[in-house]
Amino acid sequence: MTEWDDAQFLGDNVHAATIAVVNDVPPVVILWPLLLAGGVYLLLCWTVRGAGDKHFTAAASRHAFLTGLIAWLGSSLLPAANAGILPLPTNAGVPMKIFPALAWPVLGCLLAHVLGQLSYPRGRSKPEQPPGNLHVRNFLPRRLAWTVVVIFAGAAAQIIWTSTLPGFAPLPYGSRPDGASGYVTVGGEGRIPGVELAAYLGGALAVLAAGTLAALALIARRPPLHGLTPFQDSLLRTITMNRLLRTVATVASGLAAIAGNHAVRPDPAGGTGGWINPAGALNLAVLLLMLVWSPPRLRASAPPAAGDRQPVDLGREHPNAL
Repeated sequence: MTEWDDAQFLGDNVHAATIAVVNDVPPVVILWPLLLAGGVYLLLCWTVRGAGDKHFTAAASRHAFLTGLIAWLGSSLLPAANAGILPLPTNAGVPMKIFPALAWPVLGCLLAHVLGQLSYPRGRSKPEQPPGNLHVRNFLPRRLAWTVVVIFAGAAAQIIWTSTLPGFAPLPYGSRPDGASGYVTVGGEGRIPGVELAAYLGGALAVLAAGTLAALALIARRPPLHGLTPFQDSLLRTITMNRLLRTVATVASGLAAIAGNHAVRPDPAGGTGGWINPAGALNLAVLLLMLVWSPPRLRASAPPAAGDRQPVDLGREHPNAL
């Protein structure tokens, strides 16, 4: 066989494999996310576009709230709570598909905030702030940002520790002698090796961190809105960053809770028993903290004119922006 024949043979096989993969992907897997994203975009556009200058502040406030609400609703990791857990053979269950269970909330919460920025009316923009002032640090709520960094670091530590743990095969419930004229109950669900689950969770955490940085940059760099004063526009960016950071913090702690649930599962061959997931308790604490860490309000009235002549570093000078 010549080199040309080898190349043609390889090309035919790659082409056939590509067709097989495409045919195996249900159309709904591609169409459903596109339709959902399109619906969210149109909803956000309808919320803010068409409002006159007199009512634009209220419309922008509703738009920011709706964007944060959609991102929050889409960020739930509850369906992925038992990721990596192997069901009992007697239940005829199948292991959870980890990738889609993690991809939906991670990508969904980030995409909602991206669509929120893209849905602002571009025709209403004018350069009220110099481009050099549109930096993340000028609008970032500092204390909340550092809190989120700590949560991400804790989640990474939990995932790394989980990667060192072995897996267990599921075992039907039964009993065996305990060596003291008695019997002990054994059996229960198993778990995949920790390194396999950690690869999914670590990848999801990395995508979440990178996407958060990209979304923060998009929020800071979008054109100023003509219907708002420079102070109001700066405050709106801080509000959006607040809601973004609070959402990704709950997702990061949720990933840590999934890793913790995997880590505390006992070996079914060693006897049945209950377990407590400390990472799950921390996830609940983070959820409650983020719920009460509310952003400031976008009001129609503006501060003194001195605040309008230059961008305000809301993350540093205004504690109520946190």
